[in-house]
Amino acid sequence: MWRRLAWILLLATAPAGADWRSGSAGIVSDYLFRGLDQTNGPALQGSLDYVRDSGLYAGGWASNNRSAGSGGELDLYGGYSRPVNLFGLVGGSLDAGVQGYLYSGERGPALGGGSQDFAELYAGLSAGPASLRASFAPDYAGRNAAGWYLQGTIRYPLWWGLKLRASLGWGLGPGVQRQVAPLTDDGRGRPYLDYALRLTYGLPWWSLDAWAGVAGTSLPLAGSAMGGGDQPKFLAGLVKNFDW
Repeated sequence: MWRRLAWILLLATAPAGADWRSGSAGIVSDYLFRGLDQTNGPALQGSLDYVRDSGLYAGGWASNNRSAGSGGELDLYGGYSRPVNLFGLVGGSLDAGVQGYLYSGERGPALGGGSQDFAELYAGLSAGPASLRASFAPDYAGRNAAGWYLQGTIRYPLWWGLKLRASLGWGLGPGVQRQVAPLTDDGRGRPYLDYALRLTYGLPWWSLDAWAGVAGTSLPLAGSAMGGGDQPKFLAGLVKNFDW
């Protein structure tokens, strides 16, 4: 699986036709993945992206992560994006690719043990401020079962330089249910919704963006789940975006 992912990333980052390299570095008060707490505290995060004129792209994103044994996560992704014109009215883009999630340790016994590395295929469509994305993993979160994740997102500029980002996700399939079962108050796995609302403001110093938001899920989380069962969670972060 990881050999195939490496080949895709290699093709996407071939030297000819590259036109944009970007990255980010930041700190967040807590790291949630699809509504589920991964650190129960602050996280340092960073990314590098490489985009070609043809629409091919590849990149990586990293964070500390306490859900894995030694606390590290590296996400690698590569794909293809192209502009589209919907019904001659709205400009948008189509996007498809593959993403891999690599963790530096194994899950704790309370979460079922074993490696949680996995890869998923994704496809998405954006138009104006809205986007939709569907992801499928044959072995979701290393649970030996398939899982789907569907997400809709709206990004919209507001007043006084504020930017709004709102998202709603839906995780389903046996792999997702096996993932969340140890986290619920009754030990039962189920499909679930997660939501997030974020406001971002560009600071006048060093091209920094500050953001604050709220996130949670429809799951009845147990108090012993990582981060506790209290929802929603209030989050904040500081990030610097750059070209390289």
